[in-house]
Amino acid sequence: MHFGSLGEMIRKDARLGWVLFAGVLVQVIICITAIGIYHPDQHFQLIEFSMHQLHQPSAATDVWEFSAQIRSTLQVYVFSAYYEVCTWIGIHDPYVQLALLRIIFGLALFVFFNAITLYYVRTEDRRYVYLTLLVLNFSWILPYTRTLFSSEMLSSVLFFGALWLYETSKRSWWMALLTGFLFSLAFYTRFQTAFALIGFFIWLVGPARQTRQLWLLALGFLAGIGLNTVLDYAFYHAWVFTPYTYFVVNIVQGKAASMGTSSFLVYVAVLIGVAAAPPLSILLLFSGFRSALLTRYRHPLVFSVICFIVLHCLVAHKEERFLFPIVNVLPIIIGWGLPVLFAWMTRQRNGIKRLVRGTAWFSIGLNTFLLVVFLFTPYSQMIDFTAQLQGHFKGQPATIYSLGRTPFQTEHHLPFVFYERGTPNLQWKTITTSDSLRYLPRDAEYLTATFDGIHDHAALLDSMGYHPVLRSSRLLWNINEFLSSVKMNNINDIWALYKKD
Repeated sequence: MHFGSLGEMIRKDARLGWVLFAGVLVQVIICITAIGIYHPDQHFQLIEFSMHQLHQPSAATDVWEFSAQIRSTLQVYVFSAYYEVCTWIGIHDPYVQLALLRIIFGLALFVFFNAITLYYVRTEDRRYVYLTLLVLNFSWILPYTRTLFSSEMLSSVLFFGALWLYETSKRSWWMALLTGFLFSLAFYTRFQTAFALIGFFIWLVGPARQTRQLWLLALGFLAGIGLNTVLDYAFYHAWVFTPYTYFVVNIVQGKAASMGTSSFLVYVAVLIGVAAAPPLSILLLFSGFRSALLTRYRHPLVFSVICFIVLHCLVAHKEERFLFPIVNVLPIIIGWGLPVLFAWMTRQRNGIKRLVRGTAWFSIGLNTFLLVVFLFTPYSQMIDFTAQLQGHFKGQPATIYSLGRTPFQTEHHLPFVFYERGTPNLQWKTITTSDSLRYLPRDAEYLTATFDGIHDHAALLDSMGYHPVLRSSRLLWNINEFLSSVKMNNINDIWALYKKD
């Protein structure tokens, strides 16, 4: 099956068409509402680097990775090209530019992962296909991950696209070269993709026994290294082999470990959490990986995914996003295990069947609730708040005092220079401590602060004539009020704008 045959398949299967149509609706909504970033690296090492490359004001030099020269710049150039196209057609607002990017990137990843899922999960019983697509398109966090223009997600598309290309090609010499070249781009987009490449290499020289293709793949990979070395030189203005500098700084010098180490159980929890919702996800993943290891152990995708997970578990520093490159192919593995799972269910006693069904309905309910939350709640409250400020003031000039930091700064005071370009009418003055609130100038009309920063001083603000006129999320603010009343930790970065009467 090739991508060209997917349209015909959808036309012949109305249920399949409805599943995909509903998936598109969910994906588009999340693309629109998923304002902001999942991790600062997604912004500062891509967008701010891009602005530096285009000689625009940026925060690139405030990021330690810039001076260390450990960031590959391939994706930086991709965003620079996108930015230039936007400005050429007259789109200058940074919020609109990134909203459009989320829609384009999210829909592209939606098409890609649904297509390869339909290719890999081929069975006469269409129920398994439908269920696999439901997991892919309606698991609470998977549509969100597809909106992220991050190194994790671009490397995922490049790697699994190359894998699909190699598997479906006729092993021609030029196709092997192209596959190796795409593998190189995936590696340079995110160096940890090397873990998946190790799995592919083991499959190639082991079960596949295709060592004759190895030198062609290596030649294509070397071509990608050459291209990326030139791009990195043009960006850093120095000859630098970024995979080597990345390894030296993060592994040899221990920079990655200094950011915190964790048990492999962190990644076990991530896997359980992203494929639908627990406890059903535990059953689905166990059945899927068991089936993959017992019946599809010769498949390159199995080798790549398992090596990627296992080798990541051996690295000391762990973050949830490090597994994002493989989360959108987990439904494929789950789909492979569904026939075995259903066959097992038919052999069980009625009590076990009722227990499994009850567990499934609980997980489906939990997953649906979380999906709805993601549909209508921007993940990055801080950046969404700045977008709300842009709409609130509508280009009118204003001076805003901000407690601790402005909403255009991270907790470590890294500035979101790219977003600030969207509100040139706003001038900011920072108040360093809450005690300084008493000494605000009489003409200080506006004040912003986070919930944590301002909650204990609500009475003082009220006595000074300040009242909230805008909150990043009224729902989350109210939840914080409740959490604070019962002495529990609050949700971070919930912002409010106060105006003096």
